[in-house]
Amino acid sequence: MHAMSLESIAAILREAEEIVIFSGAGLSADSGIPTFRDGATGLWNNVDPDEVASIAGFLRNPQRAWNWLRQLKALVDERRPNAGHQAIAQLEEICSAKRMTVITQNIDGYHERAGNEHVLEVHGTIHRLRCHRRCGFVANWEQSATKPYACPTCGAPVRPDLVMFGEMLDEAVFATAEIRSLGADVFFCVGTSFTVQPAARLPVWARRAGAVVVEVNPHPTPFSDAADFSIRSGASQFFAALCKKLDMNDSP
Repeated sequence: MHAMSLESIAAILREAEEIVIFSGAGLSADSGIPTFRDGATGLWNNVDPDEVASIAGFLRNPQRAWNWLRQLKALVDERRPNAGHQAIAQLEEICSAKRMTVITQNIDGYHERAGNEHVLEVHGTIHRLRCHRRCGFVANWEQSATKPYACPTCGAPVRPDLVMFGEMLDEAVFATAEIRSLGADVFFCVGTSFTVQPAARLPVWARRAGAVVVEVNPHPTPFSDAADFSIRSGASQFFAALCKKLDMNDSP
């Protein structure tokens, strides 16, 4: 990690009022949550994503999709936030006088478990169930719920409250994410491949609106050349160093 880049980012952050952290699957990979793009590994091994992780597959065979998503939930429950999540939560604490928003594509809830207070889950969460028709019924996904059931309010299928392949994002959540992105002074991109739309547009919109965009990823991405800073680092190393730099200089 280049020391001059770190000092420059810290200096910009001290003057910022609005901060956004935009996180993707790469951040939770360090917690042992396999990503779809890692190839046939873990839960994705010998699985057709269209059958278990798409809305079409769920409606064709709810029990098969439910069983697979329940395995994913069990894995998420078993694992925990990693040092990257914890360092991002520490950054929010250090910058408590500013407004910091985490916009995550992840469904594991690890940002909130680590301590972040302002989290927008644009792809939903594995921990909650809802009515497929969005009649208003929601419930925590308890381990005892081993099979799909009808909504007690309207009779429609009850399903995990996450965005499956082939579905639109929740309009209200994404609209808020867009507003936060357009108002950001500093916009961090962490562990995302920039291939999942429309969420991948957020850093583009933020930069056009005047934000300083910082990419944190061990590997180059399609967005690397467009970022103001493209840091080849893991999230835990970068954010821990950034927090230390801010603490050393009378953090805001």
